Amino acid sequence: MAKSVGRYKTRTFMFLAAWNFLKVKVKGGGFSIFSFFSAPPKSLNRERRVLFFLIFCLTLFGLLFVYESSSLYSLKYRQDAAFFFKRQVFFFLLGLAAFGGALFLDLNFIRRHSKKGLLFLFLILAAVLFFGEIIGGARRWVGPGLLRFQPSELAKIFFLVYCADYCSRKEVILKNFRYGLLPLLFILSLVCFFLLLQPDLGGAIFWVAWLLIFSYLFGAKLKHLLAIILGGGVSVAALIVLYPYRVRRITAYLNPFADPLGAGFQLVQSQLAYGRGGLFGVGLGEGRQKLFFLPAAHTDFIFSIIAEELGFLVTLGIIFIFFLIIHKMLKIAKFCTNQFRRGLLLGIAVIFFLEVFINIGVTCGLLPTKGMPLPFISYGGTSLVVHFFLLGLFFNASKASE
Repeated sequence: MAKSVGRYKTRTFMFLAAWNFLKVKVKGGGFSIFSFFSAPPKSLNRERRVLFFLIFCLTLFGLLFVYESSSLYSLKYRQDAAFFFKRQVFFFLLGLAAFGGALFLDLNFIRRHSKKGLLFLFLILAAVLFFGEIIGGARRWVGPGLLRFQPSELAKIFFLVYCADYCSRKEVILKNFRYGLLPLLFILSLVCFFLLLQPDLGGAIFWVAWLLIFSYLFGAKLKHLLAIILGGGVSVAALIVLYPYRVRRITAYLNPFADPLGAGFQLVQSQLAYGRGGLFGVGLGEGRQKLFFLPAAHTDFIFSIIAEELGFLVTLGIIFIFFLIIHKMLKIAKFCTNQFRRGLLLGIAVIFFLEVFINIGVTCGLLPTKGMPLPFISYGGTSLVVHFFLLGLFFNASKASE
């Protein structure tokens, strides 16, 4: 009973902290936010340099732990201990190229073609259902070898651009549910429809959460958003009950030790990694959970390996770095006067925030298991390239803030 109360308090605190951190509201030409954003930066160029430096360092750190957590797995299944490391380095270089390309994109051009981009997204998501490769029981990937990618990641570009354009044009009527918010919900429902067919319930929930926060920042009424949450909660509950494997996943989340060798195995092994690491860790390269105990050790659960080898204090430092990154993103967005560009800046910041929150929450056992890579650290080619593209888009859009 005491453990249940403790876990409940921890989850409640995490949720309230996240809510307070993102409690932003667009008003008139700018938006209000907490007092630590109120002082204008001495130089937005300096803020951007610090932002890029932090993300670059996180990516190099991620490369180290991709090798650390995957070398034995790679050696056994790919006959090359550096297989995943080499691929991640390749995608890192490709990501830098994507960053450079996005940095010089004509934002007016992509805004004018946002609807065409959205149509392209729907077509490629539909193509996955027919030509995609099934991995882990889900059809989410297309293409051979190094060219294989996850089309749902492209929603972070095309859906983001469309929403930024829509909200910048419809900001005045966004408070009206029928004429402002409902058309946007229809587009969201199409995105979620294609994701659910893969199936990817967690991805659909991610985009619902993202749009709720994003539309709130642009002035949508809280009562409308609460109604969406209520309706969405009922829909999610139905989708969970209809599929036994989702019920097992929720049961394992509530009490993973009830089935430590079955549905709760991954979460139990993740928590063991945290426990073994303690404050200072067992030492770089000395972790045991990567020795085929913890599934997805180099992807979704890489943070658990970091916690085991480097300890709780280092994981707190990484969380603080992510906090600084999102803080600086919001700080830069504050001084952007163009509504479309501000939409891009805020949208990217919310994407990064939700990904970090979900990934770390899952590995800690605070949230149900969901395959969500940790930005710039976890292994994943499509994810890394798309995130660097988003970073370039952010820097591009923030030019108008000066």
